[in-house]
Amino acid sequence: MSRRGVYFHSQFPFHDGEIGQKRFVVINEPFEDEPYIILKTTTNFRNKTYKEGCNAHQGVFYLPANKENAFPKDTLIQLLEIYDFSSREFLKGHLTEKVISPIGDLSALTFAQIINCIKQIKEDISEKHYKLIFK
Repeated sequence: MSRRGVYFHSQFPFHDGEIGQKRFVVINEPFEDEPYIILKTTTNFRNKTYKEGCNAHQGVFYLPANKENAFPKDTLIQLLEIYDFSSREFLKGHLTEKVISPIGDLSALTFAQIINCIKQIKEDISEKHYKLIFK
């Protein structure tokens, strides 16, 4: 489980209590008891258009299809919907329950661009999450 890693979760627990399938990106490197900070993704653009890369005003990062191997479709990384999983929860989902599967890693360049985009929306992110991302 690493920073820049892209994973598929077949039983993703959404903030509203729903459960579903979801790809997500790990954006921190947890230390000791720190949680994994993740960003979920979507391919549902809701009839909106985005420029490639950082769309800070919309709180998303747009990746065109196949720009990164882990994303064969046009994808939005949702920067404002931050989730955290404990190390125990993440490892249990991956190793025991088999509901979390690795897909690949984002390139260092794309990851750096996402991190820079997050800096632009600092005011919209909880202080706790911001500190874990930028420690």
